Amino acid sequence: MQVPNAIPSLPSDASAADRRMQVAYARAWEALLETHRAEAASFVEALAPLVTVDEALDAYFREVPVPLGMRDAVRTGAFLRLDFAALDAPAGEQTPRGWALLNPGTLIGVTRRVASATQEARRRSVLATARALEGIAGTHKQNAIDIAATRPGSSEEGVRHYIRTMDLPTQAAQMVYQQALAAMAVDELSERPESLEAPAPVSEPTPTKIPFLKVWARAS
Repeated sequence: MQVPNAIPSLPSDASAADRRMQVAYARAWEALLETHRAEAASFVEALAPLVTVDEALDAYFREVPVPLGMRDAVRTGAFLRLDFAALDAPAGEQTPRGWALLNPGTLIGVTRRVASATQEARRRSVLATARALEGIAGTHKQNAIDIAATRPGSSEEGVRHYIRTMDLPTQAAQMVYQQALAAMAVDELSERPESLEAPAPVSEPTPTKIPFLKVWARAS
């Protein structure tokens, strides 16, 4: 299994701020990985026994944006969380086989059950996808807050740095940006400004040597 270098090495003259940013992004990556593992396992359990475990995981990767470099680790972590003894338990009603299928009434009943199961699987997939996206958005929000607290500069620029680094899709980026700033506003706006006479000059944030990670390798 080839694992991409998601957290690049720093040069020998890297500052302490560079190292803190590197560690912060390493924590963010691990937090996102753990969230995907838990959400993928929940997704599989929501669809069982209507589809197989492998089919459910493939559906998770289709419906939920997961970096390509993270997918093997997500699949492995989901397997370790699943109770296969329960997922592989035989269904209560057995599907007729062999000569029994030649009975028109039996064949129609089987066809209706298959169609009903497919419709129910789609319904549950939509609900499980919405739940997974909500959980992942919450992890991104907390990661963005942590990066903003670690990176020199304003909160807004820190959140934007995280969004650019993780290369979030537009819709997810807008949600994370709004939720992260709203969470930080609770503390930052509770402090009254020291003076309203003359605004203090805003200094440029200190650049760091850690590059944007570009971890979001999309499938072609």
